[in-house]
Amino acid sequence: MKTALITTVRREHDELLDQVGGISLGAVVPDFHVVIALADRAVTQGRLPITSDRWETLIDGLPTVKQQLPTARALHLGVTTALDAGAELLIFIEPTSIPDQHLVARFAERVQRGGHPRPVLWYAETGRLPPAGPGGYELARLSEHVRGQSQLLPPGVEEVYAQGAAFTSPCFAMTREDYVAAGGLCTDYVSGLGHDTDLATAVIGAGGDVVRVTGATAYQRHQPTTLPDKVTLASAATNATLYHQRWGRWPDVRWLTELVDANLVRLHEDGTCVVVSGAVELMAAR
Repeated sequence: MKTALITTVRREHDELLDQVGGISLGAVVPDFHVVIALADRAVTQGRLPITSDRWETLIDGLPTVKQQLPTARALHLGVTTALDAGAELLIFIEPTSIPDQHLVARFAERVQRGGHPRPVLWYAETGRLPPAGPGGYELARLSEHVRGQSQLLPPGVEEVYAQGAAFTSPCFAMTREDYVAAGGLCTDYVSGLGHDTDLATAVIGAGGDVVRVTGATAYQRHQPTTLPDKVTLASAATNATLYHQRWGRWPDVRWLTELVDANLVRLHEDGTCVVVSGAVELMAAR
């Protein structure tokens, strides 16, 4: 089964290099590492050392001047690039995530074993990392430094999501056939939010399952806590409104609920999510 690891990048060069380093530690590596650059010439012009003789690196890009980055459209371009190259298993991973050395092998093994109603969206366990030291992360020892990780399950037990509206993951996978059967990514989601929730909802709506793969771990780099800015709020409002338009309900995910609870965005009965007037100024004053 030919596999493709698909990511997007917008100036996250250190993060991308760590992702490549993580891939290289695997006994099993993807056949393709698909990198879609968002107006990032350092990537599209090949100025970063992200290639390997162990897999094929496929680079493409989208020009963008928008502050709300078209990440879902970029991921879909990554899918098209991977499928054209012959990929059969599509693994989506955020640019700030580092794959564990067993991730590709565990995904491929579990997908080939099957056993769930299709289409199936398979998702990785998540390990959250502390801030990197002066020399960066020790990629071969990431499991020793995890601060928060998915709850371990007993052998033979699998976690299956009941509602797509609550799903979000930095790393998930689908076969070529299941991706097509579920309708693929909705490309209108922006800024890296909402596309995974929407796809999980589509999978469950098509009669399939959303299943966690034990032993396939994606490590999330430490991200400093920052106050939501104008772009973040606008992106959340755009994505929440889009999800409601498509599915008739609100996504039940943290990137939205925290903003609603903080009275920074408001959910209206007509299915629109709007940024509260003065929200940016309110955050700046806190």
